[in-house]
Amino acid sequence: MSVFARPAAAAVGLLLAGLSGCILDVPYEKYAIVYGVANYQVGVNDLNYTDDDAIAMAALLTEQGYQAILQLDSDANKNQLENTDIPAIAGQAREQDLFVFYFSGHGGQASTGAENPGSDVYNEYIYLYDSDPDNLALTFSDDQLAAALVPIAARKKVIIIDACNSGGLIGNALEADGEPAALAEGSEDIFALAARAISLYANFDGSSADIPPWEALVLSAAGERELSWESSDYGHGIFTYYLLEAASKGDHNGDGWITVSEAYGFVQEKLYRNWSLPRGLYYAHAPHVSGGPVDYVLFEAR
Repeated sequence: MSVFARPAAAAVGLLLAGLSGCILDVPYEKYAIVYGVANYQVGVNDLNYTDDDAIAMAALLTEQGYQAILQLDSDANKNQLENTDIPAIAGQAREQDLFVFYFSGHGGQASTGAENPGSDVYNEYIYLYDSDPDNLALTFSDDQLAAALVPIAARKKVIIIDACNSGGLIGNALEADGEPAALAEGSEDIFALAARAISLYANFDGSSADIPPWEALVLSAAGERELSWESSDYGHGIFTYYLLEAASKGDHNGDGWITVSEAYGFVQEKLYRNWSLPRGLYYAHAPHVSGGPVDYVLFEAR
């Protein structure tokens, strides 16, 4: 994540909303791990609002009935995630449950050395408190994240990353969902665009995706080669600010629930119109979404 600052300045049932519109009500629990790092140990500049992002997201998820684990700064480290927090959720979550992993902080990428077309050319990394971009063994890669989440039995997983280059966790084989031009031209309703993107991923073999679509829905703040931004005008990362707002304003079809595609559509539109368009290309970034043939409910409209 990059900084943009102006001077002075409980369980009731899991709704699986398929693209066909059918709804299945299954008893479930909701779990979340929420990490935010603003003050880093070494190697990267500190951030201003990523801890605030995580605090607000954990509060929202708790209000929404999630059993949420929140870790900030020095507590948001690799050992804590791999050896304590993920095992804690893995020991409780069942197949029918819903799990959300949220991270706000720095992200980056490094070449994998692959040269074959369609192969994964870059590894993406989230920088936890003890990560060091000069020592990638101390960072947490997309592949490590995918592997770490495997022991969590919940079949409904949503990964939300507010960090630079976070779209790389999805891969670049299908990027129609991340193109703001469609919105600018008015060629397609943004919520239909989100549904189409998820539908496309249902037929995607995942060969170039770092988090395969059958493993989790991924909602990312920026494209594979884009920065994401935070701002004193917002007091948050821009992506997270609008994602938090989506919980109360993103119910596009008025059914009382906000799905991942509805949240994506709301954030995409607001971020583009209110942030990227007024500030120009350098500051522009577009959320990305991936997934399978179903669209999970993320929030209850309140």
